[in-house]
Amino acid sequence: MQVERGRGYERLVELMIGSKITAALHVVVDKRLADVLARGPQTAEDLADEAQVPVDNLHRFLRALTQIGLFAEVADGVFANTEVSEPLRSDVPYSLRNMITVLDEEAVAQGWRRLSGVLSSGQPAFDAVNGMGFFDWIKADAVRSAEMASFMGGIYGPQGPKIAEGYSFGSFSTLIDVGGGNGHVLAAILAKHPQLRGALFDLPPTANVAKQFLAERGLAARCEIFAGDFFDKVPDGYDAYMLKSCLHDWHDMKAIEILRCCRKAMPEHGRVLIVEIVLAPGRPIGHPHKLIDLEMMVTLGGKERSELEFAALLTQAGLKLVSVTPISGSFFSVVEAAASREA
Repeated sequence: MQVERGRGYERLVELMIGSKITAALHVVVDKRLADVLARGPQTAEDLADEAQVPVDNLHRFLRALTQIGLFAEVADGVFANTEVSEPLRSDVPYSLRNMITVLDEEAVAQGWRRLSGVLSSGQPAFDAVNGMGFFDWIKADAVRSAEMASFMGGIYGPQGPKIAEGYSFGSFSTLIDVGGGNGHVLAAILAKHPQLRGALFDLPPTANVAKQFLAERGLAARCEIFAGDFFDKVPDGYDAYMLKSCLHDWHDMKAIEILRCCRKAMPEHGRVLIVEIVLAPGRPIGHPHKLIDLEMMVTLGGKERSELEFAALLTQAGLKLVSVTPISGSFFSVVEAAASREA
């Protein structure tokens, strides 16, 4: 009896060759093929000298990638970008090219090859295979720090205007983005709310990237930049302390340390604004990286959390949950917290 091989069968094979697709994406990024094809459809002969790949091999490579929708063969032997390859260009807003250079760099990939051990121990593999934590690895190299900031801007940048529109920042006069990366979300908030004065706090290499990014957007006069470590101290006296995609990087005790630093720095009327995924039964995670919770487990030792889990962290940090505001059109919510009188 013949068994029909349906979409589930085909999808399973796609998943099985995922590592091979990722290897191909590395080549696309390294050879800047999406950038070159941005000039218009071209043949392998047109691209071979610039890519430094023999014509026949390059033709087979491009043809293979049409099978997964990365490129399109618009005429015999003529290839073009698609909506899938466009975000791999270096000159587009919210480029994802550095998602490949960071998240599938060998230092990260080695940790994923130890997934079974991570599931058994609950301990991240990145530290074990590299002799340092992920963020120490990032800050040890200025180029890597810039790539990380670009990656964060690419994957989270489209969320900035949604966050700025979807939460009531109008009640604050000052706001500091703690662990704010290159400043793409803060820039969107400041653009939407002209009454606000902002600040950004991050590790020294990333803070330098943010200073340039915000200055290029004409926000230098409304935004201070601070460099430091949020486990030690954060700047005092802001109305709101925003933590976007920070706490999920850390296990509970470290997350509580970050929250305690914010609690110590903020005035009594202040607020902590946690901008993250809030898990709920049956709700799709929504994040473009569908395995983001496992990424946190394997690479960083962190986790995505539910409303109840956030509330528990806040209580231990001397804070109390005030509200959870889902952001329309986004996978993020804003978890608002105030100082607890019992602290």
